[in-house]
Amino acid sequence: MTLKIGDKAPAFKGETDEGPLSLKDLKGSRVVLYFYPKDDTPGCTLEACAFRDTLPRFKKMNAKVFGVSKDTVEKHGKFAKKYELPFTLISDSDGSICDSFGVWVEKSMYGKKYMGIERATYLIDEAGIIRNIWRKVKVTGHAEDVLNVIKSI
Repeated sequence: MTLKIGDKAPAFKGETDEGPLSLKDLKGSRVVLYFYPKDDTPGCTLEACAFRDTLPRFKKMNAKVFGVSKDTVEKHGKFAKKYELPFTLISDSDGSICDSFGVWVEKSMYGKKYMGIERATYLIDEAGIIRNIWRKVKVTGHAEDVLNVIKSI
């Protein structure tokens, strides 16, 4: 099943450096859930830093930003510390969050096929409804695009 705008966001539970976090813990806030392949790689670092740099503007719109990858809580901690990321990174070590949001996909590089996380972002409203979806995200300008959509709803 492919998620679409207007659907209820799938319930999820992931590990963070502050303990478990679930979607129900976030009720009443707008949630920006961005999925990325791997900590401390060039594109993922640019994306995380863009969200870091625009975070005050997200906060003004009652939006909380969360990054999700299959990296461990420990790797997330090192990544967040290295780049001074002021938002929570969620470890999806078993892949259940990626599966439920449809971002664990077949990818291809240099003719080889493999499974991996498709860079994607979901905007979830205060009631848990998906208000926008960005698939196959291009990093440059993405955080600004998300901000502009939040302003419009």
